Amino acid sequence: MAVKNFKNKGLIAFLLFLIIAIGFLAYQNARDFSQLKGAFDSEKQELEGELDNVIKDYQSAIDRNDNYTLNLNKELLKVVLLKDTIKNLKTSNYSLLRFYRKRITTLEEENKKLLGKLDSLNSINKELFTENDSVKGVLTKKEHLNSRLSRSNRILTKKVASAEVLEVEKVVIDAMKKRSSGKMTTTYRSWKACGFKIQFDLLENKIIDKGSKPIHIQLINPKNEIVAIKGKVKLKNGKRIIFSDFISADYYNKKLSVMSFIKVNKDKLEKGIYKVNIYVNKIFIKKSTIKLK
Repeated sequence: MAVKNFKNKGLIAFLLFLIIAIGFLAYQNARDFSQLKGAFDSEKQELEGELDNVIKDYQSAIDRNDNYTLNLNKELLKVVLLKDTIKNLKTSNYSLLRFYRKRITTLEEENKKLLGKLDSLNSINKELFTENDSVKGVLTKKEHLNSRLSRSNRILTKKVASAEVLEVEKVVIDAMKKRSSGKMTTTYRSWKACGFKIQFDLLENKIIDKGSKPIHIQLINPKNEIVAIKGKVKLKNGKRIIFSDFISADYYNKKLSVMSFIKVNKDKLEKGIYKVNIYVNKIFIKKSTIKLK
């Protein structure tokens, strides 16, 4: 009986020891798990922080480099997906942290290389923009210079063209009547006039070629009809006109007085304003008027 009691006590003691040992091991495992979880969470946060820095670098690069946005967005997406993967890791996947640590190290190296290339490209682009601005500045100056030269040439051409035009002044128009004595005198009566005397001066011009200068004169009645038609002529501007008188003046670059006499049928004259147009060298030069009663 005593032996049996001793055995029972021994069994109880063993069971108590076993329970204590299991409890100790459970406590130790719980403590180790807690430490492991703390280390896991700490390293996990560290990896996420590193990825956040990489993401910031990419976002900053995207803001500065519009031309490379598409490629940078692709790389940024890779980093964001990796961060999400690490964020969702459980403690049981602790062994994967080392694998992702290597991935992050590789990404950081690639990130540095890529951003270094972008900085280099940006520097080259800035130099190109500077050179481009310089070239544009030179071209703009040349364009301004060409514009000024063209304007000067146009002005000079106009001046030369103007200088080659013979100017006319002191235009005097008289309606003439014939007295019984045969002498011609002026009149303002339309029914008495038998002709028009037109006088004017060709001014001095040192540039124009000397020699014979064609002068065409139009006499136009109040109905805007050509009076005393002599013929037609084509002007330098291509227009054709009907003229009432033609004179060939010998011009030697000095002032020259010219007179034209246009005979008319007094029976066809009427009251009103008569216009005279003067063309020299087939260019319209001057007009004047006379009023008949």
